[in-house]
Amino acid sequence: MMDYVKSLFICRLLICLCFVLSGVILNSIQLCMYCGIRPFSKHLYRKVNYYLIYSCWAQAVAITEWWSQSRCSIYFANEETKEKFSTEHAVVLMNHKYEVDWLMSWLATDKFGILGSAKTFAKRSLKKIPVIGWGWVFAEMVFLERNWEKDSQSLGHKLDELVSYQDHILLLVFAEGTRFTKDKYLASCEFAEKNNLPHLKYHLLPRTKGFIFTAQHLKGKIPAVYNVQLEFPQNGSPPTVFSILKGKRINGDLYVERIPLNDIPTNSEEACADWLYKLYQRKDELTDQYMKTGTFPGHKIEPKPRIATLVNWVMWSVVVGTMLMYIIWKIYMSGNTSIVMIASTLIVFACSLMYWMIGQTKIKKSSSYGKGHNHSSKTGKNQETILSYQKLGLNGHPEDSVKNYNGHIQ
Repeated sequence: MMDYVKSLFICRLLICLCFVLSGVILNSIQLCMYCGIRPFSKHLYRKVNYYLIYSCWAQAVAITEWWSQSRCSIYFANEETKEKFSTEHAVVLMNHKYEVDWLMSWLATDKFGILGSAKTFAKRSLKKIPVIGWGWVFAEMVFLERNWEKDSQSLGHKLDELVSYQDHILLLVFAEGTRFTKDKYLASCEFAEKNNLPHLKYHLLPRTKGFIFTAQHLKGKIPAVYNVQLEFPQNGSPPTVFSILKGKRINGDLYVERIPLNDIPTNSEEACADWLYKLYQRKDELTDQYMKTGTFPGHKIEPKPRIATLVNWVMWSVVVGTMLMYIIWKIYMSGNTSIVMIASTLIVFACSLMYWMIGQTKIKKSSSYGKGHNHSSKTGKNQETILSYQKLGLNGHPEDSVKNYNGHIQ
């Protein structure tokens, strides 16, 4: 019975409408606070805004865990990592392959009580996305132009703003700069070959400038960097937002390893870049082990869904649902054709906006940032790229690796 309900389009529509409309309400409150409270007390603004952020993002967590029954298991590399995770300011270095990697990070941070304090580097264009993008602006995320000359002028100040938070924050960094795709992987192989850089099997070559600046600037200000690796079983449902909305269960596995920032060489850019490349070689090893065994090393925990997210989701569903029913009833009783037409247009617009927002999470919608120039990645016949792939100790063509690296890659 429940499977049939989850398959109904109207259910997915109502879930999304509730999220969007409640998000707009919360964004409006955040705007008032940003203008009325933040100029006088950043701490008070951030304290109250934490709960507004949580109220919005916790709905996505609840939909994932309670509607689709999806789960995210966590593998801690050692006891120190388990004890200190979420108890300190830290940078999180995570692979960037899936449409829902950001959502899985929300599931993990929610279990440790820091969902509202999760921060990230994001491309500036995401500011335009209603609810999520607008909420990120009020949450003081670090937006980047992806132009180093411009970003280097403001990045230090933005990092200092985050470090000044009294509550612990986790700053999520996707060092690859963009999501993993076939074309970008081939371009990455070619770039590595031409520049005598490490050859990665499952990741794009990380971009070093932003991380080097961040590590150098934050040394002595935050204690640690966390190496986080996300993978999904190859035989499960595709890890996409649409899978979750359709009620299909996805099971993520997250590996977490604490690395003291003092252990990262920041005395020179070359040494820091070399450390980052070695970390991604380590990520390759973790992925290789996961594909062979279906597990990560370390101590595994399977956090249960929190009732708080369900209560928050139900509350907003009741509030927004009641508002919608009242408005629809008033429109119906008015008998005014013009009002009915306007209302219908607004509903169509809201639905279109909702699907546009979901579409932005798709891998094929990821930015072109990271694609090489003047290479033949589309045809796959560039001999230098094939050579770089063969140096990995593998046979065949780079595209074969991409196809084998989880069937969900598009």
